[in-house]
Amino acid sequence: MRRAAIALALFAVAGCTVKDTHEPALAGPSGLALTLQVNAVPDSINQDGGSQSSVRVTAIGPDGKPVTALPLRLDMIVNGVAQDYGTLSARTIVTNNDGVASAVYTAPPSPVNGLFGTCSGLPGNCVSIVATATATNFTTANPEQVVIRLVPTGVVLPPASSPTAQFTISPIPVNFNVASTFDASSSSPGSGASAITSYAWNFGDGSTGTGKVVSHTYTQSTSPGNSYNVTLTVANDRGLTATTTQAVSVDASPAPAGDWVFSPSKPSVGDTVFFNADGIKPAAGHTITQFSWNFGDGASATGVQSTHVFTIANTYRVVLTVIDDAGQKTVVTKDVEIGTGNPSVVLVVSKTGGLGVQADGSGTTTTSGTTVSSYTFNFGDGSASVSGSGAVVTHTYLQPGTYTVRLTTTDSIGRVGTTTVTVTVP
Repeated sequence: MRRAAIALALFAVAGCTVKDTHEPALAGPSGLALTLQVNAVPDSINQDGGSQSSVRVTAIGPDGKPVTALPLRLDMIVNGVAQDYGTLSARTIVTNNDGVASAVYTAPPSPVNGLFGTCSGLPGNCVSIVATATATNFTTANPEQVVIRLVPTGVVLPPASSPTAQFTISPIPVNFNVASTFDASSSSPGSGASAITSYAWNFGDGSTGTGKVVSHTYTQSTSPGNSYNVTLTVANDRGLTATTTQAVSVDASPAPAGDWVFSPSKPSVGDTVFFNADGIKPAAGHTITQFSWNFGDGASATGVQSTHVFTIANTYRVVLTVIDDAGQKTVVTKDVEIGTGNPSVVLVVSKTGGLGVQADGSGTTTTSGTTVSSYTFNFGDGSASVSGSGAVVTHTYLQPGTYTVRLTTTDSIGRVGTTTVTVTVP
């Protein structure tokens, strides 16, 4: 019904004459297409021909973002009738980059006969300022309005109390070089006042700001020390003010933390070893700007991930240095053992009865995806060695005694491993 009343009033402003009207069906875009928010500060002014109120229109598009360069039409309605009652500094306004357009409403002079009506049960007159987007089809427009109360001259406004100044800070703890949000939304205008009209901030480091919600960053270069008194001063539409102060401790932000890993877990000479520092994370609000690897063999690299091939079997101390955008540094060191890559030979010799034995090398393992290509058994009694692809062989000694059995294995890329076992027969 409100939309229909506004539409009828706008037709009256255009000078249309309507003899027979029927309430039209609801049409036009939903609030999701274009949202207009209209407010007036202050929303109660004297009807003295000079008092003014700032009318502010905010346009929000379907994506939730401000709509820029949107033309808007402003009209006035009194008691449901479209008419000029007072003046507007502009009838057509256009939104700026923040989606905001504004105009100034000036109250008309007091009635000659001194008669006033009522506005929401209080002495005075109600004037509705209607904002309508004119950039699209007028018939699909969705006007919005704000009501301004015109207070009779001589009417004393109710007593007002001072506002209450309150604010919160996030995130906590506050760190140098990390933006903090100071939010005064919990402040209240006080009784007899309708709105807070100004927010003034002093951050205690020589910086100031204005607005209900502001952002501020403490930096060690410009803010020596680590404790600051943040002061907020608010004023309401009755001209009363209030101030509050909070002590804020600011510390250096934590250095990056976490660990790095490498694979394979038991690398050998010639293997490509993969190093990954993705597990090291910066403190909140920061980014890591540098990953520096030192592989302990004279080679180095940069980046969150890297690879390296070691050419000599040894234990290497690998050092990773991480630096964030605040200059905070973390060093993580690990010892990485690089094996020869030779087969790991396992030999089991068991007696089979009398002077017979069985030599089993099937427990031998290789690295880097290779396989055992040959097994060579020597039974330590002067007999010829037995070579082949078989991992298990038998042997019979010619006389009792203690013998040293040696197994030598060769992998598929020519690397050799060997081991011995002592056996006594019978």
